[in-house]
Amino acid sequence: MVEPVRGVALNERGLRLGVLLDSDQVPAWMYHALEQVVRSGCAEFSLLVLDDRRPPQKRTLGRLWNARHEVGYRILSALDERLFPSEPDALAPRSALELLPDVPVLEVSPNQWSRSEWPGASVADKIRARGVDILVDATGRVPCGSILDAARYGVWSYYHSDDRAKRGGPPGFWEAVNNWPETGTTLHCRGGRWGDSTVLYRSWFGTYPFSPARNRNRCLWASSSFLARQIALLHRVGEEVFLAEISGYSDGVDVYDGQQYRTPSNLRAAWLAAGLLTRILVEIQQRMSRLVTWYLMFDLTDDISAELCEFGQIKPTKDRFWADPMVVHRDSRYYVFVEEYMYQAQKAHIAVIEMDQQGQYTGPVPVLEESYHLSYPFVVEWQERFWMVPESAENHTIDLYECVEFPSQWRFVMTLMKDVQAVDTTLLYHESRWWLFTAMAENEGSFPEVELFLFYADELVTHEWTPHPQNPIVSDVKRARPAGKIFSRNGRLYRPSQDGSKLYGHGFDLNEILCLSETEYAERTAASVRPRWDRKVLGTHTFAREGQLTVIDALTRRRRLF
Repeated sequence: MVEPVRGVALNERGLRLGVLLDSDQVPAWMYHALEQVVRSGCAEFSLLVLDDRRPPQKRTLGRLWNARHEVGYRILSALDERLFPSEPDALAPRSALELLPDVPVLEVSPNQWSRSEWPGASVADKIRARGVDILVDATGRVPCGSILDAARYGVWSYYHSDDRAKRGGPPGFWEAVNNWPETGTTLHCRGGRWGDSTVLYRSWFGTYPFSPARNRNRCLWASSSFLARQIALLHRVGEEVFLAEISGYSDGVDVYDGQQYRTPSNLRAAWLAAGLLTRILVEIQQRMSRLVTWYLMFDLTDDISAELCEFGQIKPTKDRFWADPMVVHRDSRYYVFVEEYMYQAQKAHIAVIEMDQQGQYTGPVPVLEESYHLSYPFVVEWQERFWMVPESAENHTIDLYECVEFPSQWRFVMTLMKDVQAVDTTLLYHESRWWLFTAMAENEGSFPEVELFLFYADELVTHEWTPHPQNPIVSDVKRARPAGKIFSRNGRLYRPSQDGSKLYGHGFDLNEILCLSETEYAERTAASVRPRWDRKVLGTHTFAREGQLTVIDALTRRRRLF
C-alpha cells in the first residue's frame, strides 16, 4: 500500500464526509451510492446538512400555470415510464436519515442562504469547524459561494452527461431522443484545495434509444458506484497519487461549443415524442420482418490480414447463428469453437467447427450444453489439457470446464465466481500468474458491458481470485467488454475489446497492454475495426487468431421465414 501524503486524513475512521440534502429523502441510486461508502469502511459520515426550507404552498392553478411550458415534457415522461418500466427504479425515494441514523444534522434555515450563495457563509463556517474532508452533494442544485471551500476536498457531485459533449438536462433525455450512441456520466469536485472544478471520474454507457426514462435509469444505477470507488482510492493512495490517477479525465482545454440543453417546450416535446414513436415503430417492423443473425468470416495468412473484405464466409443454416469464435490449433488442424444459437429454443450452446490448412471445414458439432444460455467459449490450453470458460451470465456464474476428449467432451470442474453479472470472461497466464478479465455490473439495474474488471490468482482451478486495486480497469462501453483471447505479437500483448455504443457488437478494438501487475494496469488502442467493408454488415464483435487462421464474426439482418 502506498503511504498517505500531503495530509490526507487517513486514520482509523477514514475520511470525514458531510452530505448536502434538500430533503431527508434521496433517490434510490444516491442512497445506494452513500450505502456503498458506508460499507467501504474508508470514510466516516460526520455531518448531514439539511435545507429545511419549505416553499410556500401555492394554489393548484398557480402551480399549473408556472409549469405550463413543461406539460408536454411531463406527459411524454409519464407515457415513457409506463411503456418502458425500469426495475429497480433509480428515482424511488429512500430515507437518508435511516441510512445514517446517528449522524448529526445541521439544518439550513432561510436566512442562511441567498441567491448568490447556498448555503451561506455561516453554514460553511460550521462545516469547516467539523473538519470535513469531502462534502457530497445529494441535492442536484449546484451549491455556490463559500460552501465550496468548507471541506478540504470541496463538494463532490454527479453530472449525468459527458460535459464535453452536452451541458444541461434533463439527465439521459437528449441522448436518447437524438439517438446518440453513448451517454456519459461524470463525478466532479468543485472548490476545496483542488480549485474550481476537477473531474474525478468519467464513464460512458450505451444509449437506450427508445426510452429516455430507461436510458436515465440505467445510467443512474451504473454511476452510483463512482462515489465510493473514488473515495476509497483517495483514502488508499493519498492525495498526490490520487491527483495523478485522475489527471487523464481533465486533459486538454475545457471549451464547450455546443448548445445549452434544457427541458423541451410543449411543441418541441410533441415533435420529439413523434420522433421516438416513429423510431419504435420502425424497430418493431424490422424485428417482425427481419432476423438478426451472426455468421463467421476467416482468413488464412502468415500475418493478421488488413483486408477484411477479402475474408471467406462461413454461414449457418436459417435456423441458427454462429458468433463468438475461439480458435484452437492442434495437429495441423483448426478447431473453431462458437456460440451456436438456435432460434426455436431461444438459447445457445457451444459447438465446434473443424478446419484444415486450406480452409476446408466441417461441422458444427455441439460440444457443451446447459439448461441456460451459453456463449463466448473461451478455451485455453494448460498443462497439456484444455479448459473452457463459457459465458454463463444467465446463471450468474463464471464456470470452468475441462476437456476429457478433445474437442467434443467437456466436464464441469468448478464455479470460479458466483452471484455475479459477468460476461465474456477471458483468462491469461502471464508471469507465473493467472489473470481473469471480465465485463461486470456491480449494481442491479446497470449493465455489464460498460466496465472491465480484473482479478488474479496463482492457480487456475480456484475460487480465490483477488480483485485488482484499479478495478474497474476500463469504464467505457466503447472498449470495456472482452472480444476474444489476449494474444502476443512481436513481444507485445494485445487485448481485443468490443464497442457496444452504437449497437450491441458494433465493432472491436485491439488494445496493446502497456502494464499488467498486481497494482497497475494500462492499455492503449492500437487498431480499430468497424463494419465498413460491406453495407449489409451491421457489426463485428469477436476476434480470434491462432497459427495462420484469423476468424471474426459478422452481424447482419435477413428476412424472416414465416
